[in-house]
Amino acid sequence: MDEEMNELKTDAVNLSYKCPNCAMPLRFDNEMKRFVCEYCDGSFLLHEIKDAADGAEGYNWDANKEEIKDEKLEGTVSYVCKFCGAEIVTDAITTATKCPYCSNVLLVTESLTGMLRPNKIIPFEINRDKLRELFNDFAKSKAFVPKSFINNPVLTDIMGVYEPFWLYDSGVSGSISYNATKVRSWSDSTYDYTETKYYNVTVDGRLRYVNVPADGSKRLDDNTMDSIEPFDYSKMIDFEPGYLSGYLAERFDVSADDNLERSKLRMWNSTEAKFRGNVSGYNSVSKTSSNLRQYDRDVHYALFPVYVFSIDYLGKKYDYAVNGQTGKIVGELPFSKKLYRIWKWKRIGIVAAIIYAIGFLLG
Repeated sequence: MDEEMNELKTDAVNLSYKCPNCAMPLRFDNEMKRFVCEYCDGSFLLHEIKDAADGAEGYNWDANKEEIKDEKLEGTVSYVCKFCGAEIVTDAITTATKCPYCSNVLLVTESLTGMLRPNKIIPFEINRDKLRELFNDFAKSKAFVPKSFINNPVLTDIMGVYEPFWLYDSGVSGSISYNATKVRSWSDSTYDYTETKYYNVTVDGRLRYVNVPADGSKRLDDNTMDSIEPFDYSKMIDFEPGYLSGYLAERFDVSADDNLERSKLRMWNSTEAKFRGNVSGYNSVSKTSSNLRQYDRDVHYALFPVYVFSIDYLGKKYDYAVNGQTGKIVGELPFSKKLYRIWKWKRIGIVAAIIYAIGFLLG
């Protein structure tokens, strides 16, 4: 331990370590004299962290990295938004004049460079006419939405955009340990008894994750993109430029490397939930340690269909994103204070009537 502490002191002051289990930042615990992870509860000595880093196998997309530098997709044209920086791609026939994210004018570039060819694509299944019908049903299904909005929503600048996604494959193996208790109570003519038994439970397992998605765009926030999931991967097919006809596609600006931690965290949370589901029959269960590892990792680049549009209502702009395959809609709707007050007073009236009726019957 003394040798490890001396080695730690000689490291650069600003050096930070990442968890070998989930790649999240580690914190050094002075009492334990170990690096601990607050995300997966792992704890490590310094040499364990370095050994894991030396032997780690990265996601297999190095070949794709090289292609980013100079690949061109024939028959396509690129647009750049000078306001938000989005790079939009479509086929040479489809024209685009407005940015789907900020509605400002797009500038046409002479040629398309740096457009990594996607591995997969999920084509649009919802057309624009169906979209209007789905949105009407969506607005009607929510409480306290003004009728003037529901009866005449003007969907402006509806644009179908293929959003960039990274899809991660990985095996996860390892173990998670828990402290658990079983409590039994009984009584006799003299005493009440409670017996508590304590257990150390360890679950070992191996899981395989395929196509764990992470949004490759900064334009639509991660919460929005997570909310319009899931997509039906059974309908995902090999990419061909022809699928861009009539639609736009955004070039990724968040790399596969930048999304590694987010994808790992999703796998770790799912693994912990799966392992925890195998610990049953106890009155209480608490996790004490986790030792998980990834193996056989890979990543793919895909385009998923999303409609983006906005509605101007009483001076406010409401933005929406729609899953272009399933029709799931995400976005804020106007709130009518008048309808809420009417609902509130109706409830007060009903409660008052019930109290009056109870009082009358008891009186």
